[in-house]
Amino acid sequence: MSKTLQHYPLGATIPDTVHAVCCSLPTMDDVIGYEEKRPETIAQVKYAYPRFVLHDYVVQAMNLASERLGLADKQIFLLPSEGAAKSCIKWLGVEGAEIREEFDFFCIVLPKTEELLRRGKAFLQHTGLSISSRHAEDYLKHHGCMDAGKDFALQSYSAKESKPRVINVLRRYLPTDHLYLANCGMNAFYGALQAAQQVQSAKGRSHYLQLGWLYLDTQRILEQFIGAESTLTVHYDVFDEAWLRNFFAEHGSQLAAIVTELPTNPLIQTPNVELLNELCREHRVIRIYDPTIAAISSVDVLPHTDLLVTSLTKYAAHEGDVMIGAAAINPESPFADELVGALNGKCEPPYVRDLAKLAAQIDAMPEVVAKQNANAKALAAWLETHPAVSKVWHPWSEQCAKNFAAIARSEESCGAMVTFELNIPLKQFYDRARIVKGPSFGTTFTMMCPFMYLAHFDQASTEKGRAELRACGLNPELIRLSAGVEDIEEIKQALGEGLGD
Repeated sequence: MSKTLQHYPLGATIPDTVHAVCCSLPTMDDVIGYEEKRPETIAQVKYAYPRFVLHDYVVQAMNLASERLGLADKQIFLLPSEGAAKSCIKWLGVEGAEIREEFDFFCIVLPKTEELLRRGKAFLQHTGLSISSRHAEDYLKHHGCMDAGKDFALQSYSAKESKPRVINVLRRYLPTDHLYLANCGMNAFYGALQAAQQVQSAKGRSHYLQLGWLYLDTQRILEQFIGAESTLTVHYDVFDEAWLRNFFAEHGSQLAAIVTELPTNPLIQTPNVELLNELCREHRVIRIYDPTIAAISSVDVLPHTDLLVTSLTKYAAHEGDVMIGAAAINPESPFADELVGALNGKCEPPYVRDLAKLAAQIDAMPEVVAKQNANAKALAAWLETHPAVSKVWHPWSEQCAKNFAAIARSEESCGAMVTFELNIPLKQFYDRARIVKGPSFGTTFTMMCPFMYLAHFDQASTEKGRAELRACGLNPELIRLSAGVEDIEEIKQALGEGLGD
């Protein structure tokens, strides 16, 4: 590996600057305490995934804006554009809400209630429409609330250089003139879904299909943002091709779009893209696919979709310290011309310093992903034979291999993620394994999490919810692992300490 790549010794403390992905919860008791919002646990969490927990700089910026604008008796949120602020107010449905411009962002001003605080945070989480920590940092510095000489996260490129540098790398894998950057992956999906709605609603189509168990916020956006006049069907079994044929035969004329991940999160399953191509072409259905799990440099999904969305927070920003996403239109899509007009302006552009930070890392993506691919494959093979492991999920699993091969760029393609189930108690493994514990993936350092506890705690923590998860093929105790670039034997040793080796 290149000596310029940044990674950390297994079991090391990750610096505060790696704030985009890490929430240090070293034991299962910490995980439960975090989800239950126990004060003693929350007090120890300095940084966490920024869409779920507002970064400390953003909180400081909210307090400063509130003070400067005389809004101490109001609830405010900071959004990067007036359009984002209007979207939030519309979704909240609050009478008398205001929009106030401050610095180079916009404040929405609401009555101070617990309900609006909860719903406002939910909107920002799902859509990714909060200002970023670097944006907040610049505001705090501008008003003398932070040392102007201190830079929370340095970058190497100017704003003018950054965008073309990032776009040039992305076009190696997404060859289209219609490539849109967003301030995070979920905002790219939020924008893409709005574009599909705009195109299809004019044709009287308002039925949406979610195929597979998808990432939490993808599911929430589908549930909460398609509108009361629309219908959502969810089918978790991506391999149930008979069901797909029957569903399209019955509902194809009303179907607006199908949404899935290639592969899915967290079970890393890939549906039959050729069958989906056939059905969607026949019934004029927009395909919205997300290849984030395996990385755009490992899988070639654009030819199989109409709208591709991806998080560049993973793999491209492999140091784990910036959030950015992208949406791309397949130039060969029968919807291409309509989608170009509809998607324009739907994605919130990344903040200039976030884009500069990505530009400083993205050139190394191929090298990083190649090492992650090799390590993930080796870990999957090792875990499949380990007596403490009962099941392993990876892209080349027997049930998935043929479908994954249809999108894989090479036989080495895999992505960083491996998911597995245990023959031993989850707490025993999780507490002892000497691995960074965080909710993201695609970083140069290996990390893992008890995914269902972090993403679906309401279900993982109750018998009814656990039964619902099992009915969908999900073990509430599963571990989602992201392979880093460390020496493979070191990773095995660190995992083995949890597995009882």
